[in-house]
Amino acid sequence: MESILLPNIAAILVKDMLIDENKSKGKITKFAKRDFPLLSSDSDDEALHFFLQQKHRKHEDNHGKQVIPTNPNSKQYVNETETENKVTVAPSKSVKRQTLAEINLLNKFNTTLFEGYLHMSKMTFLRIFKRLRPYLPNEHCPTAAPPQSIFSLALWKLSTDEHFEDIGRKFNITKQVCQQVIRLFWRRISAQYETLIQWPSTPEKRQYTIQTFAGNQQLNKFQQLFGILATKHLDVFLEAENEERQVILQIICDGDQKVIDCFLVLAADYTFDTSPIGQTLALNVQTMPLGSYLIGDESFPLKPYLMRPIEAPSDEREHAFNMALQPALSLAQQALDSMAKRFNALYALEARNLHEVRKIVDTVCALHNLCVDMEDDYVERKLKDTQFNWAKVGNGAMQKHAEEQDELGKQKRAAIMAEVLR
Repeated sequence: MESILLPNIAAILVKDMLIDENKSKGKITKFAKRDFPLLSSDSDDEALHFFLQQKHRKHEDNHGKQVIPTNPNSKQYVNETETENKVTVAPSKSVKRQTLAEINLLNKFNTTLFEGYLHMSKMTFLRIFKRLRPYLPNEHCPTAAPPQSIFSLALWKLSTDEHFEDIGRKFNITKQVCQQVIRLFWRRISAQYETLIQWPSTPEKRQYTIQTFAGNQQLNKFQQLFGILATKHLDVFLEAENEERQVILQIICDGDQKVIDCFLVLAADYTFDTSPIGQTLALNVQTMPLGSYLIGDESFPLKPYLMRPIEAPSDEREHAFNMALQPALSLAQQALDSMAKRFNALYALEARNLHEVRKIVDTVCALHNLCVDMEDDYVERKLKDTQFNWAKVGNGAMQKHAEEQDELGKQKRAAIMAEVLR
């Protein structure tokens, strides 16, 4: 039944999107350009457009006519052959409509293979695509690449961590086009950081965030808990420098294990105090609700708004307090583990430069949040079957201990300890 239902859902979604695009074609307003500045100026979009045009013109020069794929099983072959038999297409229009072939992963793989490659269900894939569709290019954009193909190639890259050459061969496209399309996706999604990775800023969202922890039986003693911090050491290969560099990924997650803040920097330059959220909280603690706080491990400094385990517990109460913090620290580690299990690119990141690494990580965090929203349980099922501790201390996590001499922080921690252990 699923094999019939899902392709039909996909067809309906694509049909609806095509209708919407036809209605808006040729009506790009200043408002749209202001909301999506990358639509009006995108160097990689233009580079891909140039590549596709040059490729098509080369074929015209060599053959004097439109090049038709020779594979009779190709969908493009069937469509273009039928068009050629019915209508003569002007060369100028042909250049304008030069596109990347449609990639339909839903029909290409059965449910088991699809989940094995993409690490999510087919329904989650469809729902996330529908959610992100407004941020992907329309027909008027220079890429002329079908949105579903952009989405499919990008998720394939992030989930499998195959090289661009391997992905290109698998889907019968050049390495250059593969790179341009996938990097386009990273740019478009990372540009929506504040929409897809939301710091709770309204009273309603702040209250909900606190409630997500209050509903956790292991954490409900920590009243006013607002978020949990975690870090991960990553080895990244940077093409621009032709060498591997170590970076630190810092995230803050809520009680649902959604990422509400992420930050990435070279390991040599990392401290919590110099991270954007560290600087913001130091200047304006009202960024969080009054009396609320974050929890982190020993690598984070003690602050009135940031609790951490006691460095050298001297009695049973202090030991008990440190033990009470462990479920919170585990929750953040599980969020990192889930992201890495679903998006294997985190194991071995490759990028042109550090700026691109940040875009990739932002995109992974955004997709992770959407999977949580869709209640996709693929990773949860896999984690039950396989031991997986990617984020734990001793496996690439931060091990350097930060200072805990802040007097206001000590007073706050003592008050929380009395509340938790009463």
